[in-house]
Amino acid sequence: MAMYPIFLLYGIFIFSAIFLVWILIAIITDFIFLCFPKVDSKVLSKRVVITSAKFSYLDDVHELFIKYQYEFEGVIYTSTLLNAFGGVRSFGENGVRKAVANSITSEDRIAVYVCPFYPKLAYALPFGWSKFLVLPIIAVVLALFLSSSNKLNIF
Repeated sequence: MAMYPIFLLYGIFIFSAIFLVWILIAIITDFIFLCFPKVDSKVLSKRVVITSAKFSYLDDVHELFIKYQYEFEGVIYTSTLLNAFGGVRSFGENGVRKAVANSITSEDRIAVYVCPFYPKLAYALPFGWSKFLVLPIIAVVLALFLSSSNKLNIF
């Protein structure tokens, strides 16, 4: 086999392996945060923003931004983190609103999960990320990983 295809296959294999590990770490982090103490916080600002150009076959991608303030062990912290994937994105504004409807109890309060070992780190919406975007990406990367490892006889 020529050198270039082998190099390309190894590149695909390594890239997909790193990406899969990153995705798994983010999912496990969200699971772990669900076990951390849940604290009530004050929403300082909240907005839904269009973060992409209009897709012809889908809809605009909307992203939710929330800045919140919470108190943990007598210290007040401010954060904008929503989950391990960094935010809540969805196709269409209604998709984002549905994702946060269960977590936001009122217009100015939200429950956050605080890491007791590092209280500056809190997630407002673990698993609030768009499965519509992430799961197909995982499937494609997993397929690339398996096909490249099969051609390289790694597994």
